[in-house]
Amino acid sequence: MENEIDYYMKLPYTIVIKRDRDNDGGICYLARVLEIPHVLGDGKTAQEALECLDTHMIMAISAYLRDGISVPEPQTEYSGNINIRVDPELHAHLAQEAAARAMSLNKYTALVLERRQIIVRRDEKGGRDGKLKVKATVSRLRARDSGRAAFVDKSKG
Repeated sequence: MENEIDYYMKLPYTIVIKRDRDNDGGICYLARVLEIPHVLGDGKTAQEALECLDTHMIMAISAYLRDGISVPEPQTEYSGNINIRVDPELHAHLAQEAAARAMSLNKYTALVLERRQIIVRRDEKGGRDGKLKVKATVSRLRARDSGRAAFVDKSKG
């Protein structure tokens, strides 16, 4: 079972680290794995939160394996297709904007999403803040020695 646990711990899971406040009002960090529900780690530093998260991931993966439940794995390949439902008014607005630019709705929507990602990446690198009203500015980190993608949520709240 230890080899199986090692296999899963080396997979590129997505880790989100959020700065928060503890019960005494001090700064703390919460880490979670997006692909494995209810697995959390906490600490006074982001590194402590990651170390706690690793311990809890091992416990969760062990329980999954022990109980014969398949362990969720990260998705590594994407098709490039997204099917979304939107409010009819938003659909009309996007269609009108696309037509005004002589673009297909699909191409225009992809362009809007791509521009948003560029703005968020610019903000991560210290670019113009406030350009986009987003709840959270996300900055990428690398989880220590694991190669897993990690994000820090810098939202206030």
